[in-house]
Amino acid sequence: MLNQLSAFAGRHWVIGGFLTSLLWFAAGKQSLSHGKPQAAIFWQGVGVMIMLIMCGWTIKEEQWLGLAAAIIVLFIEIRSVVHIVKGLGSSQ
Repeated sequence: MLNQLSAFAGRHWVIGGFLTSLLWFAAGKQSLSHGKPQAAIFWQGVGVMIMLIMCGWTIKEEQWLGLAAAIIVLFIEIRSVVHIVKGLGSSQ
């Protein structure tokens, strides 16, 4: 069973990258819902960094469909972080 899981992760590492990034991103959304925008920016920033790394890795591995999907997710994540930062600026 462990060998099968390892083989699946090796073949479909892009899925793992998306899930990892989105997990950090969800942690940021949770922090924001609890009124902690600085923590939300940090957690979502980690998600963005993971997606940036994944974009580079997909280029290296020539996974062009994965790169296209990663760029879309990266755009959505960055837009959310910018929205939080703008909200911090207007509330001060």
